[in-house]
Amino acid sequence: MKSDVFAIGDYIISPLGMGSDINFKQVLDGQTAIAPIDDPALSSHRIHAARISGDSLPGKQENEKRYTRLERLFIATIQGLIEAFDIPTDKRTLVVLSTTKGNVSLLGDPGAAFPTQRIYISKMAYEIQRYFGFENQLITVSNACISGSLALSVARQLLQHNSTYEQAIAVGGDELSKFIVSGFEAFQALADEPCRPFDRDRKGLNLGEAVAAVYLSKIPAEGAVRLVGVGSFNDANHISGPSRTGEGLYRSVRRAMHEAGEPTLDFISAHGTATAYNDEMEAMALHRSGLTAVPLHSLKGYYGHTLGASGLLETILAMHSLRSNRLIPSLGFKHQGTSHPLNISTERSTQPLATFLKTASGFGGCNIATVFQKI
Repeated sequence: MKSDVFAIGDYIISPLGMGSDINFKQVLDGQTAIAPIDDPALSSHRIHAARISGDSLPGKQENEKRYTRLERLFIATIQGLIEAFDIPTDKRTLVVLSTTKGNVSLLGDPGAAFPTQRIYISKMAYEIQRYFGFENQLITVSNACISGSLALSVARQLLQHNSTYEQAIAVGGDELSKFIVSGFEAFQALADEPCRPFDRDRKGLNLGEAVAAVYLSKIPAEGAVRLVGVGSFNDANHISGPSRTGEGLYRSVRRAMHEAGEPTLDFISAHGTATAYNDEMEAMALHRSGLTAVPLHSLKGYYGHTLGASGLLETILAMHSLRSNRLIPSLGFKHQGTSHPLNISTERSTQPLATFLKTASGFGGCNIATVFQKI
């Protein structure tokens, strides 16, 4: 018999602050981290992105010079979660780490004081495991932009089917780098202004950086949110372009909703990158699923696209929305911009909330949908 799995705690480090509560407050207040950035280390011209400032980096860590900037952010996020919930580091605790590019920034830094193999995600995970003394080897997930949501799914499955594990940490993160910026510029996917998810006049996405972690357990606690359904399908449409029919996301949503028992959804936390094809694909998939009337937001207008962190970051904020019965508005939306109109939330509102759907899609045709329910 499969065990129920509950999200009972979380922690965020982002350009909007350290800690989930401050991030949720900033989002409810309509604060965005997206700003113009002129930095030749990232691009030869101005970009709009969300970056964690040097003043916001974590405080003193043991032997901090041993760790890259991204590793320090991972360590501080996990540390915040462990301290808040007294999580053991023995065999009972599973850790799933997600990232799309990890320490790829080291490739563009010939003077980096780290060995070449540190660019491998497995090596980064080993250094983080070593820092905390986790008895279990960290499991790594790198599957484009669904990585964060997929980390939650992997952790859930292992908790359900392996009696050794009693709790899990799913953590995801990525940082801005010239490699990532140049890649999205090559696709002509970056907007020269703050992004506008699902809007008629959207020009593309903004990039961002963050690390976010969720504490999962088989034992519920006050304020816990249950993961009630997951679906993940790869439609293999194109190396970078989403399916024009939304096939993979449609199948993911249907599988997640079926496993969850076809609940009534109170809102959808969409991927919503503000690119022409992604937003149209999501609208198509939600139309085919009969969900276009459900209130929906994208958080990319607050944080930009945080890649391997996005699924976890946006899930955490949606869970805080669920617990507080407050809908988060979607920034940048003014005019319907998809062939099937969506019910975009544009105003902060308070109402009873019990269940939400989180969607994510990524390069290579990967898709995931997860249903969460307040207990």
